[in-house]
Amino acid sequence: MIKALAQKKYNYLRVAPLPHFVLGLCIGMVVTLAWLAAEFYRDGHSLGFITSAAIAMSWVTGAFFSVADIISRYREYLRIRKMLVDKGFSDKIFKAVATSRCQRDAALWAARQTGYGCLAKKVYHRLGYRWYHVMPDMLVRNPFRIFTPKFLRTAFMPGKRVNEEK
Repeated sequence: MIKALAQKKYNYLRVAPLPHFVLGLCIGMVVTLAWLAAEFYRDGHSLGFITSAAIAMSWVTGAFFSVADIISRYREYLRIRKMLVDKGFSDKIFKAVATSRCQRDAALWAARQTGYGCLAKKVYHRLGYRWYHVMPDMLVRNPFRIFTPKFLRTAFMPGKRVNEEK
């Protein structure tokens, strides 16, 4: 029981290392800015207090998006691992999630768990992705796409879209 729980938590960390790093950074900044805001409040500097609190809230927003990304990457990891177990290795599985570093990390961990790690790495290497390709392809082409509903939907709601006929 404890070993299974520890393995699940380990998988949870390995699936999304970059969002976990960003989450840690955001939490550190929130704690630091909250301490600074408390010092400003104690000294009676209302402008410094308001400014520090506002900046801390922006870091809270960053932490929220990191948690949402971690959860969606874990769901994607489970989905990809299930496909690999059920259907075996296919390049199409990995090409579908190749445009984002976080998605590639989730797919690579699922591949390692099912014994296809080397083959998955080769697919991404053939596609031209290296360890330093961190930004999603869509944001490299146009950085303002982060504000579009399509980007947010594909980033935080992974999986195949099913058209419902009424």
